[in-house]
Amino acid sequence: MANRKRAAREFALELVFVEKLGRRERPLSDMPVRITDAHGRVVFDGQSKGPCFLARLPRGRYTVSTRWDALSFSRPVSIAGDGQRVVFAWSKPVELEEPAG
Repeated sequence: MANRKRAAREFALELVFVEKLGRRERPLSDMPVRITDAHGRVVFDGQSKGPCFLARLPRGRYTVSTRWDALSFSRPVSIAGDGQRVVFAWSKPVELEEPAG
């Protein structure tokens, strides 16, 4: 965990992907990621291998988009001096959880 936090400080943007199952969280991997700049130009279009995705970006305004199941999500992000951390967390109602076993 300490290595991840240290690495995240070297990048302007950290994205985290999790599914919330009641009170538990499950990290999501292989998430599609698209980052566009303020002019709508795509600066990244690919996959996040793990639950965390790090990107070096110059200062500016961006839109981060991803998809989970049939749902698409976008968030505006401003990169200034400090690193920006964005968590995409999807909740699954408790009654839809898979039984433990």
